[in-house]
Amino acid sequence: MVDIIVPTLNESESILEFFKTLKKELKSTDFRVILIDDSADNTSKIAKSFCKKNKIKIKAINRKKAKGKGSAINRGLKELNSEEAVIIDADMEYHPKYILPMIKMLKKNDLILSVRKRKDPVYRKFLGYFFKQLVKLLFGFNFDTQSGLKAFKAKSLKNLDLKSKNWVWDIEFINHFFKNNLKIGFYEIEYNTRKKGKSKIKISSSCGMLKDLIKLKMLNFLK
Repeated sequence: MVDIIVPTLNESESILEFFKTLKKELKSTDFRVILIDDSADNTSKIAKSFCKKNKIKIKAINRKKAKGKGSAINRGLKELNSEEAVIIDADMEYHPKYILPMIKMLKKNDLILSVRKRKDPVYRKFLGYFFKQLVKLLFGFNFDTQSGLKAFKAKSLKNLDLKSKNWVWDIEFINHFFKNNLKIGFYEIEYNTRKKGKSKIKISSSCGMLKDLIKLKMLNFLK
């Protein structure tokens, strides 16, 4: 069985399409969805209704208010009950068709990171380049750390308790694998622009990400 962690925040416009696509792509796979929902809309209700009708295993955890994506991921990790697991966003920017190929790569790796082929407006390219260079300077990672699709062996997460509550959780997560000399592989994917719902990342988010990145570096330095 594969556990699939899906963090959601007001994704009522895209969640049905996501689950329909997930069901289609994993039709011959035994999987369970771990939905960590911080929404104020009907995201969880739609998801649970679809799963019930289609006999999809789901563990839905509804939190009263948004507590950050890192916090949602950390909560989901505590519910893992399989040898292999996936983290994926529900906004359809990451197509579920990539899940199985990434899972297969876990035979020789502990973590598979998706590498996005993407077309961004100029301001996103600039912010992305600046963030990537800062991550490289502070942590030595010279690859796409922020992609919202990851596959990993659950046993690799022993003693991991994410401290990052927001957007830089990815770096703390990846750093765990590096520090423990675990094997990391990469899988290139086509990145889709969101068609429904609203992005949770704004230009103003960059300042928070910068602050969190420095805090994470200091936390690791003091360990």
